[in-house]
Amino acid sequence: MRKISVVKIIDYCFQHESQLTSAYDDSNTMRYLSERFNITVVGRLNVQSILYREVENYKVVFYPAGMSYSEEAAHIMHQFRPDVIHMHGNHGWPQYRVYAEYFGNHPSDPKMIFSPAGSSCGTPTFLENFDCIIVNHPLQIERMKTEHSDRIVVRKRSADPSVFYPAYNKMLYDLVYVAGFVPQKHIIEMIDLVAKILDTSLVILGDFTRTAVHHLQVKEYIKWQGLSDRIFLHDFIKQTDMAEFLGRCGAWVWPNVKPENPSTTTNRSVIEALACGMPLVVGERAFKDTEFVDHGFNGFLYSDFKTFEAAVENVGDNLDAFRSVSRAMNENSFSFMENFVDFYTNLYQTL
Repeated sequence: MRKISVVKIIDYCFQHESQLTSAYDDSNTMRYLSERFNITVVGRLNVQSILYREVENYKVVFYPAGMSYSEEAAHIMHQFRPDVIHMHGNHGWPQYRVYAEYFGNHPSDPKMIFSPAGSSCGTPTFLENFDCIIVNHPLQIERMKTEHSDRIVVRKRSADPSVFYPAYNKMLYDLVYVAGFVPQKHIIEMIDLVAKILDTSLVILGDFTRTAVHHLQVKEYIKWQGLSDRIFLHDFIKQTDMAEFLGRCGAWVWPNVKPENPSTTTNRSVIEALACGMPLVVGERAFKDTEFVDHGFNGFLYSDFKTFEAAVENVGDNLDAFRSVSRAMNENSFSFMENFVDFYTNLYQTL
């Protein structure tokens, strides 16, 4: 019996090939579906010609960054003959409008899915092209302002436990902040907060290439404040190495500001932290009334420096107890088998 062919398009221009070939994140963990489906994951890379990679019984294809969108869409249809087109990302990306129209008008009529990245939802005219829209929280449906609510499916995110598993090593950093080097992440505010607590270290993990100028600004700020012995910057690492890295850190922190992905959606890096058994010390404005923090049990919400300092001290004194609760919360709320493997198996088969 012929397997259903699924093409998952994550048409972001990746900086590292391993971001798709070695990634175990929620957007492209397709290895668990390859026994039932013919899976092809598509991305872009700064290469001269189309690049094919075989990864655990599914394919990863990189198109050149300069390739036209219509040419890429035509190649996908001709080369892979998909039964299901699954587009994951931001509806504002110009190529996705081209794809939506091209695939929607194609004679073979593949079924089309869109799963927005973060708070990006899509306009009614964009969404009407799709047979199914996947969101991470019911409140996203309201933001869509679309009449096609019958096509919307809510799914929780998850973290692959075979990768994001506690791997505690000798602690190198007291705190870790996982964030891209962009101004809206409020990295400077996080640095200022940690700097007030003497003998406390912070590592900021992010992709230097996202906004090189802001990364340089942060680096110079750390040097100017005389914090180079306590505040450290770490570039992108493979997700398969994430658990080992986080195992060297005490607690996962976030500034007391709203993230660009509203707290009503599930921030992937938070779930990965929980899966690694990390306690959370996060701002009330960002994480109050979310299912990530059980205040006092797997971490703390803070409102000012005084409550932040107390939370960091408390977590450091009782690290094992907080880690145990975080791990249990991840298993209970963000089951990888239920929220990813079973969900997509049933969805693709139904379509």
